[in-house]
Amino acid sequence: MQEKKSPRLFYFKPFPGSDGSSPNESVSWGHREVCIRPGLWMSLINFTPSSQVCLEYEKQFPVIDFGFVISGNIQKQSQGPDSYPDELQVRSGISGVRLENRQSGSFVVPAQQEHQILHLHMTLPFFRKVLKDESQVLPKGLRAVLKGDMHVEFTSTRPMTPDIQSVVYQVLNTSSNAYPWSLYLEGKSLELLSLHLAALSIDLRKSKGGMLNRSEKERIKTARSILIKDLQFPPVLHDLAAMAGLSVAKLQAGFKQAYGMSVFDYFREYRMQKARQLLTETETNVSETAWQVGYVNVSHFSAAFKKRFGILPKHYLKMHLV
Repeated sequence: MQEKKSPRLFYFKPFPGSDGSSPNESVSWGHREVCIRPGLWMSLINFTPSSQVCLEYEKQFPVIDFGFVISGNIQKQSQGPDSYPDELQVRSGISGVRLENRQSGSFVVPAQQEHQILHLHMTLPFFRKVLKDESQVLPKGLRAVLKGDMHVEFTSTRPMTPDIQSVVYQVLNTSSNAYPWSLYLEGKSLELLSLHLAALSIDLRKSKGGMLNRSEKERIKTARSILIKDLQFPPVLHDLAAMAGLSVAKLQAGFKQAYGMSVFDYFREYRMQKARQLLTETETNVSETAWQVGYVNVSHFSAAFKKRFGILPKHYLKMHLV
C-alpha cells in the first residue's frame, strides 16, 4: 500500500553552516513521514549518517509530539515568532511528549552514530478526540490541553518501558511490503500512545503516595542484583524474597513500583536485552548467546527473542554483521 504523502507536516532545508552533506540525501535516507489519517503523522528515522547532518525544519500545523528513541543523540532547537529559543537533547532510551508553540527550528544529527527514532505527531483536535475520556491518566499540562487551553507548553520525558521499546523496534525494522502499511502503522500508533499513557499513569500514581521507603528501595535493588547475577540458575521467587528480607507480596509490589513489571517479567526482559546486547556488541553466535542468558534450548531462545523483538536472533545477528 502506498504511503500517504499529503498533507505534509515537515519541510526541511539545509542549515546555514552545514558541513556540506546533501539535505535531499539526508532527508530521503534518514527521515520518512507518513500521514496515517487526518491529524495523525508518524516520523521514522533509521540511519547512520557518514557525515554530520544539519537541517532547519518548519511545521505546517501545531501538533503534540510523542517521541521514542531507541538509539541516537540529536540536538534540537525550536523557535516561534513570539517565543524564545528552546533547546532539547534527544537521548537513547527515552520516550516523551512535547507540546510547543514553536513552528520552526533546527537540529543536528551527529555522524557515525546509529539513529533509530520514531515520533507520533497529533493535531490538538485529534488529540482531544482520541483522549476525551482519558483525562485521569494525563499529567496536569496535558489535561489543560484536553480542556481547550491553546497556550500551554508541555514537555515530559521518561525511560522507555520494554513494551514501548519492542513496538518501536518492530516498526523501524518492518518492511512496508510486509503488511497493509497504513493500517499497520495506525494500529502501532495507537498501541504506542496507549503504552506511553499507561506509563504516565503509573508515574502519576507513584507521585500521589504509596512509594517505597528508603529501606524497601534498597531491598528491591538487592533483590534485582541477586536475580540477574546468574541468568542460568536464578532463584525462585520465595527464595529471592527471603534473601532480600521481603515478603513475596512486598517483593512483587516493589518490582512493579520500581521497574513497572513483575519479577518474572523483569527477569525475562533483562535476558532479552542482554541477548540483544551480546549479539550487537560481541562476537558470540546465537547458541553461545542463548547459553549466556540462561537458555539450554536454542529453539526456545529463538522463539522468545522473536516474540520480543519481532525478528529471529540469527537474522538480527546477520543484520548487524553487515
